[in-house]
Amino acid sequence: VTNAIVYNPEIISPNESSKWRAGETYTIQWSPTISGQSIPEEIKGTIMLGYLEEGSMNENLHWTLAKDFQLSSGAQSITLPSDLETKTSYIIVVMGNSGNASAKFTIRASRS
Repeated sequence: VTNAIVYNPEIISPNESSKWRAGETYTIQWSPTISGQSIPEEIKGTIMLGYLEEGSMNENLHWTLAKDFQLSSGAQSITLPSDLETKTSYIIVVMGNSGNASAKFTIRASRS
């Protein structure tokens, strides 16, 4: 019998008011429960960074920021790539056995 629970946690941070800087370290936060049930410790997660473009359904998930961490932790520290362009349409996707995207947020290019 296969477990039919989908682990796609709600992302708390970043949110639409977040303004991050390329090359810096941040903590991604998400709900460690799904439908009131704690996410089992054996469920591992992956965090991807992407961006949305007007008129496209593509999430442009080009960057893996973390993988193989316990999804039940509810948080993971990541360091953004230093070569990101300034955009107001970045998204974070936290994946267990499915994925859930954050609201669009801003990342500014590094101060180099």
